[in-house]
Amino acid sequence: MDEQKILENFGLNLKHYRNKAKLSQDDMVELTGFSKSYISNIETAKHNISLVNALKFARVVNKTIEEMIKDL
Repeated sequence: MDEQKILENFGLNLKHYRNKAKLSQDDMVELTGFSKSYISNIETAKHNISLVNALKFARVVNKTIEEMIKDL
């Protein structure tokens, strides 16, 4: 899997699991401390996310990194 595909999968999965947990982007701002524009850029694969930040997002939606990068 190439880098762009990993970023796209992570973003799509973040949005999917966030919505499934009934969390808005504003809720994610409160839970992670990240800006709304950063969250949007991650969900649309416009930003390369660090492993530490990826883990933070995964924990908020109660998923593993593996679950966050797999194809939906």
